[in-house]
Amino acid sequence: MKLLDLGADVSMHLSGKRKRSLGRQVEISFVDGELAQACNDDAAREDRYGPSLAGIVRRRLAEIYSAAHLDDLRRLPAARLRGHPGDGDLLLVSLGPSADLYLRPRVDPPLRDIDGALRYTDVRAVVVVDIQPSPATSHHPPPLRVRREAS
Repeated sequence: MKLLDLGADVSMHLSGKRKRSLGRQVEISFVDGELAQACNDDAAREDRYGPSLAGIVRRRLAEIYSAAHLDDLRRLPAARLRGHPGDGDLLLVSLGPSADLYLRPRVDPPLRDIDGALRYTDVRAVVVVDIQPSPATSHHPPPLRVRREAS
C-alpha cells in the first residue's frame, strides 16, 4: 500500500495560542492521490461531495490538523470520534448526520493500553481512508478501500 503524504502542501494551518506553543499537529496522509485531491482542492471537494458536505470535510480536516493528538478531537462534540463497530483498527469522525470520515492511525499496529483500548494521546499521524456518505453502523461493512488493503 502506498500512502500519499502531502506535508506542507496541505492547505490547513495551525491556529490558536496552544498550537504556537506546542508546535505540533496531527499529520494527515491519504490512502491514495484521488482522495487526497478531493479532500485538499476546494473545487474537487465540492464536485465530489456537494457544497454542504464539502465545507464540513474541510472544517473537520482542519480540526484534525490543528489537534496535538487525536484525544483533542474527542473533546469536540461535533466530531464524535469513535471506533468503527465492525473493524477495531478504523476510526470514524462524524461529518454530520449524513456522513463519516474513516481514519486509521498511521503507526501499525497502533499503541494500545493494557485493556486493548487505543491510546488517543499517542496518535499524532493518521491516514484518511475514505469518506462514506452514510454513517457507519454495525450493519455496514468497512469501506471498499479498507477491504482491498486487507487482502
